[in-house]
Amino acid sequence: MRLGLPGKVILVTGHEPCQLDDLSQTGACVTVAKEAPPVGDSAVLMVNGVEAFGTVVWRRGARFGLCFDEPVAKDDVVRLRAIHDHFESLESDRQLRHAREFVQGRRVY
Repeated sequence: MRLGLPGKVILVTGHEPCQLDDLSQTGACVTVAKEAPPVGDSAVLMVNGVEAFGTVVWRRGARFGLCFDEPVAKDDVVRLRAIHDHFESLESDRQLRHAREFVQGRRVY
């Protein structure tokens, strides 16, 4: 399932933001800002409350495939799809809320 959702990946070298490009119960395609981790490395993918442990099985530039140690629950896959379907409006609402808090002095950047 194609998603394009922001998340975080924890690697041997540390953690970094990522984009979840594609997801199934058994694996994911992930893009990071830097070079993808080596094949065989362990990783933890964290997206909207879903955590999945796995192993890097392929890499191309900044993209890599992650094979999960245990399948992700079908309900979690469906929930992430629902978030994807409404992501633009959710992100717009979040930005508006942050701007409002900044103007009201409740948020400092």
